[in-house]
Amino acid sequence: MLRTLLRMIPLLCIALAVAAVDDRFPPYDNTAEVEAFWKSKPEFFQWKTLADLPAELKWERGEGLSEMGDPAAKKGGHFQDFTTSFPATLRTVGDGAGSEFRSYHHDNVTLTLVQRHLNDDAWVPAVAEAWAFSPDKKTIYYKLDPAATYSDGQPVRVEDFFMTFFIMLSQHIQDPWYNDFYKREYKAITKYDEHTLSITIPEVKPDPLWYADLPPAPRHFYKEFTDDFLARYQWRKVPTTGAYDIAPEGIHKGRSITMHRVKNWWAKDKRNYRYRYNPDFITYTVINSLDKAFEIFRQGKLDWMPMALPRYWYDKSEIPEIYAGYVERMVFFNDYPRISRGIYLNQSKPLLDLLPVRLGIAHALNFQKVIEVDFRGDYSRMKTTTSGFGKFTNPHIQPYPYDVVKARAYFSEAGFKTAGKDGVLVNGAGKRLSFTLTMPQGPYGPIALRLKEEALKAGLEITVEAMDFTQMLKKLDQKTHELALSGLGATPPYPRYWETYHSSNAWKVEKDGSRKVVPDTNNITMTAVPEMDVIIDQQRAATSEEEVQRLSWILAEMVHKQAAAIPAWEAPSYRLAHWRWVQWPRDGNLKRSQLPLETNVHWLDVEAEADTRAAMREGRVFTETTRTFDQYRAR
Repeated sequence: MLRTLLRMIPLLCIALAVAAVDDRFPPYDNTAEVEAFWKSKPEFFQWKTLADLPAELKWERGEGLSEMGDPAAKKGGHFQDFTTSFPATLRTVGDGAGSEFRSYHHDNVTLTLVQRHLNDDAWVPAVAEAWAFSPDKKTIYYKLDPAATYSDGQPVRVEDFFMTFFIMLSQHIQDPWYNDFYKREYKAITKYDEHTLSITIPEVKPDPLWYADLPPAPRHFYKEFTDDFLARYQWRKVPTTGAYDIAPEGIHKGRSITMHRVKNWWAKDKRNYRYRYNPDFITYTVINSLDKAFEIFRQGKLDWMPMALPRYWYDKSEIPEIYAGYVERMVFFNDYPRISRGIYLNQSKPLLDLLPVRLGIAHALNFQKVIEVDFRGDYSRMKTTTSGFGKFTNPHIQPYPYDVVKARAYFSEAGFKTAGKDGVLVNGAGKRLSFTLTMPQGPYGPIALRLKEEALKAGLEITVEAMDFTQMLKKLDQKTHELALSGLGATPPYPRYWETYHSSNAWKVEKDGSRKVVPDTNNITMTAVPEMDVIIDQQRAATSEEEVQRLSWILAEMVHKQAAAIPAWEAPSYRLAHWRWVQWPRDGNLKRSQLPLETNVHWLDVEAEADTRAAMREGRVFTETTRTFDQYRAR
């Protein structure tokens, strides 16, 4: 199945599925509701004419920059990829939307108003062909590209961006992060004609486009958006402005999802996009074991394989396919905020609300041994959970070292002074010092066992709970875990603390004064420190990079002292293996890429594939190849 054409779902099954959806969700038209909402907020939603545009606007078009992508890129072919778990939904907001697959079909594909250049510190056109700033830089004006259309052929219009606010401000999405962000970070949106709009932000920002860049929400698609949104739109794929879409026949529940390149994509000849998004099809097959994925990759049924773990880069690379040059390897040193990988302690759980216990756990986690043994010294200890943000990362913080004596001292302070026969500390009430570590199934199993073994030397028992990635995310969203080995995505330009450490993303205070857990947020440590909230709010409202830096350093120190997020490891590069028919730009990839495929600059050479497969049958060999691209390596 992996290297064959996608099997079509029988048309009868599709018809029955559609009928079932229609029975469950009768047609609904929210046009009147949407327009009433807009009219109820006249200061926010505004309609003007082109005559109201300031006369002295200086329109920018991102000119004079290097082009992203390689002119040698070829279109066509079927790229075979994999995912470790099937997504819970195709929605981009709400329960279950935060899976790894969301980035594949949405974050790395959708074109918003503008796009950040991934090699240069600048912006380039996307859905908007030009933009301009008001003198105070609080209002950003956009001219939409008249050619911009969705994958269903409908044109992109200004009121689709109005619709974005209608959705993101609605309680129906049950996603408090978006509710808060769209309420706090925007002051007004104005329509001048079908292709001209402006967005006003409440405060001056160091780079306003980071905040005033929005995705459109097609009105025609969200016409049925109402209180049953989560269920009604569970498997409805929103039409995209990007190069790839998903058709119903591309979805094989629990097995695979295939994206297809949009026919006659409106941006296919546009600068910065014409040499990207090259394969005609991309299939993500569910393979929940990296070892299994590696064997399937060796069979030529997957086109690439992540090789970050030393076990794959060294041991599993001792194979004929690499020796003979059929499979090539790449190392690319990138310049991007690092994934905040670490152990996250849920402070709403008993004992984990005690600082001495958390500090003891921090000193009982032997990440240095993990790095030296399991990662063979290739990685380094992450010092802070906001690493890789340049001057915004506090350079003075050092992670808590593995120290059995200090760990036991802190545990003793919390009342755990006596060791049982198995070495686990107990308190005066006979309570064992024991916690469950929730982690994703896969290659980190040996790492968890090493942490468990080393922690026991400090009297701490860790029970390892390996889960399917989607199910693990759900558990973390519901805040029912104790400890979690997880990696939170990080994006430029500045460290974000509100999502992960603000009390509003941990607890909701009821009218009677009681507290209720806020689900579906990134505050999986359940941090709620009033003094930290104040600084977080100040950092969000900062108007200069100097102020952002100062407050970010303070917050990093506060997070460190809280000892609820224990940094693990980080890597300065990513490593991969790919069949020699997968081609890359001459510089390897784009500088600001967190993962290899997210920039969509690779392509398939069908002639090279045919030659490679023939060589394998005939016993011909090529040169063993490992390429290292270190032009962006920190020196």
